[in-house]
Amino acid sequence: MKNLLLMTSLCLTACTAPLEQAPTGGADASPGSGDMLHSDQRPLRLDSACGGTNFQIEPNHPNVLVLFDRSCSMRRRYAQPTQFGYGATDPTTRWYMARQALDKVASAYQNRVRFGLMVFPKPAQGCGQQPSVNVAPGMMNRKAMLQVLDSGSVNPFTLCPAPGSSAGAQPQLTPTAEAMTAASQAPALKDSKRANLILLLTDGYATCGASAASLGSQTAALVQKSVKTVVVGFGDAESAKALQMLDAMATGGGLPRAGAKTKFWLATSPSSLQQALQTVVSQAVSCTFSLKKTPPTKDKLYPYLDGQSASGWTYDAKANSITFTGKDCQRLKAGQVKHVSLVFGCPAPKCVPRPEVCDGFDNDCDGEVDEKCLK
Repeated sequence: MKNLLLMTSLCLTACTAPLEQAPTGGADASPGSGDMLHSDQRPLRLDSACGGTNFQIEPNHPNVLVLFDRSCSMRRRYAQPTQFGYGATDPTTRWYMARQALDKVASAYQNRVRFGLMVFPKPAQGCGQQPSVNVAPGMMNRKAMLQVLDSGSVNPFTLCPAPGSSAGAQPQLTPTAEAMTAASQAPALKDSKRANLILLLTDGYATCGASAASLGSQTAALVQKSVKTVVVGFGDAESAKALQMLDAMATGGGLPRAGAKTKFWLATSPSSLQQALQTVVSQAVSCTFSLKKTPPTKDKLYPYLDGQSASGWTYDAKANSITFTGKDCQRLKAGQVKHVSLVFGCPAPKCVPRPEVCDGFDNDCDGEVDEKCLK
């Protein structure tokens, strides 16, 4: 996270909250990465007569660890489950369907969500063996996650036995319980300053002796540790055994789907899988920002979104954070906000459009600062 302090004659420090951090899994400047709250400064012009001060704040991006099922059944074609695809790039397979859906959602939200990845089962392993985190949760991790999924040692077409054969390096098992145990031990999900979420992406029921009751108890225990679980199923997820297991996990995980036949998100096509992931991830986006210093009183806090006064927000004195609510929160979750500012003392004067000059301010009131100077 780049945090810059700007001293001016109008305030002590001027800083905005960027919805962007230094990448932990490699920078990804590919198209489709979504609009970002820039990490450079967006100071608001303040009235020096009332002691207006820009406060430094930063967003509390959530940790989302994706548990990606790489069991041998992922080679099956989603529309013809009795048939197997020819490889990892076969667009008719469950593997490709899940990989593409995660790619598109990560592209749109990697600047607002700290994505991480754990594939299970671990290559050439089965029951009783816990997988490990492949990509630790962090910002801008789309590229790092795809590199893992596209590697020959991970995609199920490399190690799984040929259709109709039992001879292969990869046991035909789905150790979901072992994956959940391993995920619960991930250091990043023990971060008390952020929301922590496990996103299970699977094409069916768990094996290795797991039951609906044991899996539900497992996710419920994680809720007590402030880690919730959301379940997205497809493929064999519609079978009676899988329905019971995935419903139990979703209910115990604290984020069951409301108003649907199943408590987990059930996808039956590539488009519905992408929509399910997008809905789940967008709901995880945080509308809470931490203040770098404590204001003398909350009565003189004035938050702004893209230079406009926020319409809904609350201040938590204990956590020293501000949370946007209502339509403002919806805009943040949808990625429709580029700059967040917080002023203490008195509100910033209404922006009056004028020609843009290179002075560190948004002179023409278009939400951008010195854009002509940066080109």
